[in-house]
Parts: sequence; structure tokens; C-alpha cells
Amino acid sequence: MTDTANLGLPFIEGSQAQKHVTHNDALRILDATIQISVLDKTLTAPPVSPNEGDRHIVAVGATGHWSGRDDAIATWQDGVWVFLTPKAGWCAWSVADSAMFVYDGATWREQSASFDDVDKLGINTIAAAPNLLSVRSNAALLASINAADGGTGDMRVQVSKDDTAHTASVVFSNNYSGRAEFGLVGSDAFKLKVSADGSSFTEAFVIDQGTGNLTLPHGLMLSGVIAPTQITANQNDYAPAGFAGASMVQLSADAARTVSGLAGGAEGRVVCLLNVGSQTLTFLDDNAASSAASRFALGGNLVLAGKQAALLRYDGTAARWQALSRPGLLAANNLSDLASPATARSNLGVRDVLAAGRTYYVRTDGSDGNTGLADSAGGAFLTIQKAIDAVAALDLSIFQATIQVRNGTFTGALQLKPYVGALPPIIQGNSATPANVLLNTIAPCIVNDAGGVWKVRDLKLQSGDAGLYAKNGGDIRFQNIDFGSCAYHLRADADSRVVATGSCAISGAATYHAYANGGTIAYGGGGFTFAMSGSQTYSIFAIATNIGFIDSGFTTFSGGTIGGIRYLSQRNSMIDTNGGGANFFPGSTAGSIGLGGVYI
Repeated sequence: MTDTANLGLPFIEGSQAQKHVTHNDALRILDATIQISVLDKTLTAPPVSPNEGDRHIVAVGATGHWSGRDDAIATWQDGVWVFLTPKAGWCAWSVADSAMFVYDGATWREQSASFDDVDKLGINTIAAAPNLLSVRSNAALLASINAADGGTGDMRVQVSKDDTAHTASVVFSNNYSGRAEFGLVGSDAFKLKVSADGSSFTEAFVIDQGTGNLTLPHGLMLSGVIAPTQITANQNDYAPAGFAGASMVQLSADAARTVSGLAGGAEGRVVCLLNVGSQTLTFLDDNAASSAASRFALGGNLVLAGKQAALLRYDGTAARWQALSRPGLLAANNLSDLASPATARSNLGVRDVLAAGRTYYVRTDGSDGNTGLADSAGGAFLTIQKAIDAVAALDLSIFQATIQVRNGTFTGALQLKPYVGALPPIIQGNSATPANVLLNTIAPCIVNDAGGVWKVRDLKLQSGDAGLYAKNGGDIRFQNIDFGSCAYHLRADADSRVVATGSCAISGAATYHAYANGGTIAYGGGGFTFAMSGSQTYSIFAIATNIGFIDSGFTTFSGGTIGGIRYLSQRNSMIDTNGGGANFFPGSTAGSIGLGGVYI
């Protein structure tokens, strides 16, 4: 053998002369074949001015000095072309193609990696069971192959499970703790589940795979709420700002108004209309004042009185808004032919609409079985709460309801209720001597957590908790109140108000006189006087905390011997004395300002 079997390197024979020639030839072959990098593989004729060591894979159909050397590796060495015949498995990098080519025994073909049947794959991360495919990336793209490139233009991702009882789903996580999951979870019905902690999941909806019916196991929130500006004229093709994306429209009007059409209808769209005002809104049935596509098909005019709502759906085929639900069509006050209209209204769930102001009476010798409409033992209510409930059951319209409480002691804590009407109801006692009408309770005397304004006056309040307590958006307006001993005389929690509308008296101490816990306590702007008597000691007379606000409104606190801390403003709260100074509030110890507090 004179050459090696694979690379064809010449051997140096024993006693051979000029061994360096043979050795150098072998080195040249090694230089040409080891870590092969060729300039290209497309030339069929040698270049005109090659550089020493240039290598090319001779293309099929070679001519000239390369004739008959198809697929060989041509190397320019010492001014001549030297050819190496490749063997199966030789690899060469083509600079022109930026690719690796391998000789398969017949031709050079591009070498590409194969990922068929790999046991795991990690992209920019390490893949490990059970996540045999793991990708760490800011984004991922799956795109279709279009028809011009031999594809269909479609793109589908399939997540398959073994059987019905197993799961095929997609989970969305916060730091690998699941927050939402959708797919075929434990059945073949499509489900969406959500979680707050990654361990306990709640089904938000389920879609039956056979019927397509959607089941909502929990509440449906209509969050797309708009409150357009007040309607001040009859409307045609009504299109309030923001209506295109709304599911709940809160309407009001300055007087009784009509709407002949609602723009923005689309097949299947559902919208709820709520009259939050006190004036009647009438939606006209198929009225030509609006364009055809905006009109209503209601089978008669739809009337929304104050606090009433209707649910509409748009029928794209008929090009009309249709009512899914609407207020009852019974006329609440057209029951004069019945023996007991009040009973009929109660049975029908229809409110009694006032045509004038109404007064309910409460007496210690009354009965909650009475009507409350007469100031006598046989006509008055026994409890104030019964009178409050009676007012809440009315439609006050534009009139005012008054609860007149006669002299006596009442021990039941009062829960104010929502009401329908334009004017706030009044609870009043003895204007000349408020102490003659005493509310003496363990729980708060009067609580408004139902929203809306209630007025309270001419009473004495004494409680183991609060005298007047507003929360959850409640608003209490008070005057001529005698505050006896309480834990709080006045308390207002977040988004609520307790407001003085007249002068008052303080005959008993409290832990706190005014406690604005995120709410507002205001003493009006009329220069009222709070007359204090006897010796009273407070932990803190006035405290504003948790973004609370106390506005003194030029009120004067006078009389008595008062001990305790004057004020505390903390946690981004404000106490405004209108320049009354550090000693504005009564007490024996200076007030203070905590973190984020303001005192003016």
C-alpha cells in the first residue's frame, strides 16, 4: 500500500530518497481535506486568478482544467489545481451558501439538523419531564403556510387528550401559579376556570359540546356603564356618547321626555336602559321620527318611570330594538274600584305613588299593625323602623315623606332604607325640646348604608355605639339634635357623609365626637352652634383617618368643661377649621397630625 485508505495520504517508503517531498504532499492533502471550507460549489470552470489554497467543489458538467472532475474538491496549490476525490461522509462548509454540505457517495447535499422523535426539546431553556417541550421567550409565533408556498393558509393548534375524563386545556399563570384555565377540563364540555391562588379554581362558564348552550354558574356583571348627560329634549336616533361599547345606560331627564329611536343596533346586541332620574322617559313604538334601523318594535310604547329599567335586544333581521323585559304594565294608582287598593298594590308588587306629601306618625301607644297615617293610638305606628319601611315602599315622586315621632323613649336601632323619589324623607321629633324624644340603643341609633339622603332632626341620641352612622354611600343631614353619651356622636365611613344643617346640643360625652373614617363630616356653612353642657371627657374629640374629611363650616363649640385630645388628622386625611386654629375643637390636650394628615 502506497497511500492511506481514506484520505489517500502517500506513505514514505523505506530507504526512500527525498522523503520530504512525500511528506510535504501528505501535508498538502491534509491541509486541503481537514476542516474543509470551500469558496463555493457552483463553478464548472476554474476561476481566472485563484489564490494559493483556494478550494472549490467542482460543479457537475466541469470543463477546461476541471473537465472530468465533477464533485471533486479542487485546490490551487503551487500554481496548479490539485483534485481530491471525496468519499461518502466527507463534509465541507460552503462560504457562498453559508451552509454545510455532506457527500453521500453520489452527490453533495446540504446537511440539516433533524428533530424527528427527540425525547425532549428546550428552546432557550432546559426541558425536563413533565414539560418535554419548554420554550422561554418574550413571544411565540405560529403562522400558516400560504397557498403560493404549497400550504392552505390555515393555522390550527390542537391539544388532544386520551379520553373524556381527562383534560386538554391551556393554563395562564402568574409566576407559575395558575390564574385561569380554559379547554376541556375533566369532560368534553368547554370550560373557563379562574383562580386567585393557583390551587382553588372557580368555573366562570361552561359551554355544552352538544348544544352550544352557555351556562354561567356565577353572576353576570354588566360593567360597560355609561351615564349620558341629562336629556333636555325629545330624542330621535338617540346616540349618547360611549353607547357603542355600553351594556348599561343610566338615563335621566329634566322633564317627561320621549325617545323614538336608538342608534347603534347590531344583530343580537343586548343593552339595559335604567332611568336613574325622577322624570318619565317614554320609548315610542315604531315611530317614524327616527330612521328605520334605530326604531323600537315594542308592541306599544315603553314607559320608564324613575328607578325603572328595561332590557332591549336588537333583531338584525327586523332591524328593530325589541324588549326582553320591561316594567309592569299595571297602572299603580288605577285601583279605585278595589276594596283595598293598598293591599292590591302590595300583592302586585306595585309602589303607591304619592300625589302629595305624606306624614307617618309614631307613638309609644301606637301599633305597627296601624296605617301610621293618624296621630292617635289607633292610627300611629309603634316603632320608628316600621315608619321607615313604609316610606321605603312608596314612590315619593316629587313629594316628601315625614316621620313624626311623638315624645317618649325608643330603644330600637334604626336602619334607613333606599327610597324612590326626588326629595329626602324626614325623621323629626320635638323641635322645642329634642330630649323629649329619646333614641336609646346599644347598636348605632341611626344607620344609613343604603345610599341616598335622609334628614334627621329634633331628637336626642344615646348609644353604646354611634349616634348617627353613614356608610356604603349613605348620607345623613341633621339639625337640632341633642347628643347624649355615645361611643361616636357622628361617624362617616368611606364614600359617606354626615352633614349638620342647623345648630345642636351635646349633653353627653363620647369616645369620639366626630369620626371621619374615609367619609365626610361637615358642619354646614351657616355658623351653627354646638352647645355643650356639664363635664365631658373624650379620647379624641375630632378624628379624621383613612382619607377622611372634617369640615367645621364656621361652627362654634361652646360651654361645658371638656377634657381629652382636641383632634387627630392622619392617613392622608384633612380637618378644615376655616382658620379656627389649634384650639378650635374643645378639649384639654393639644391635637396632633399623624402620617399624611392635614389640619387647617
